Amino acid sequence: MTSQKDTSLVRATLSFRVPAEQLSEIDEEISKDHRKSRSDLVEPVWDWAWKEYKKAGSLHALLGGNARRAYTKRVSEQTQEQLYIALETILERAPSAVIEDVARMLTARAGKYGDARPDRKR
Repeated sequence: MTSQKDTSLVRATLSFRVPAEQLSEIDEEISKDHRKSRSDLVEPVWDWAWKEYKKAGSLHALLGGNARRAYTKRVSEQTQEQLYIALETILERAPSAVIEDVARMLTARAGKYGDARPDRKR
């Protein structure tokens, strides 16, 4: 019987352009880590990169070096992501009057739920 993990994995050949000096570094790391092939090293790197890409929300944000979004455990990450995307969309596309209204509303709500700790970063 095939395990759940085996059926969820799909092997696909991906091609990356890598500078020659990095290729030699990759080969050195493979020998240090006692790995069998380059793909044995690239797979965990890909997993990490994919997670970072998903956190950033877009390739533009990832490559732009925008700060990572801070997530709280109080509500789902998906709900928080929807809020971030909605706010970004408003900031990028809405007229300034709408942006000012949203800023006033969010500031009022933040004041209502915020605390007055002096060590809190603003």
